[in-house]
Amino acid sequence: MTTAADVKRVTRLVRKREPRLILVKRMLILPPAGHYLRAFDLASLSNKDKFRMHYFVLPLYRPTSGISVGFGDYLHDDYGPWLASDPRIEERIADTLLGDGMARIGHVDRPEAFLEYAKTIEDWRVGGDWHTFLTHLLLGHLDRASDLGLQVLRRYYPHRRESRHTRRFLQLMDGGQARIDRVLKSWEQTLVRQLKIEPYWQSPWPS
Repeated sequence: MTTAADVKRVTRLVRKREPRLILVKRMLILPPAGHYLRAFDLASLSNKDKFRMHYFVLPLYRPTSGISVGFGDYLHDDYGPWLASDPRIEERIADTLLGDGMARIGHVDRPEAFLEYAKTIEDWRVGGDWHTFLTHLLLGHLDRASDLGLQVLRRYYPHRRESRHTRRFLQLMDGGQARIDRVLKSWEQTLVRQLKIEPYWQSPWPS
């Protein structure tokens, strides 16, 4: 398992080259753009020298906490596994993140871009249909969101008419756009606090 000191050391060069990247525990995050947290995560493994690195774009308007690999995918390069002891590890990380990594997530700064981003990776890796549904709600595409919401319920909860997911779906759709915006804003503010990224986040919601 790589240590916090290892993570700080191996990301030193990429942070120097791209000052916008902020080290938060084991993540390098770009300041949230709009409703999205874009980041790279260095995940520890049982082997103390090895780690995995993946990118993700996290919609902040969702009713849950924490970070999930399900919003991105792993990053690789041509030099084998990521090793904290590799003498070239700083350069490898900087080249990969500022090249392939930023190309994947740097532009995802609005809902329309997130919907396009979601098409580039497997469905389960982008958080599934629920987050596409929420994104269409955010955009005010209520007919499209309603169709997606019903598909989600039929796909995942076909025998649970009274499930909390069904109730949440109906509550969101029943109050019109003003209620939808209030709920999504509340979820977003809660998740930002839970992730402790308030210093880097500027609310995209009208005050």
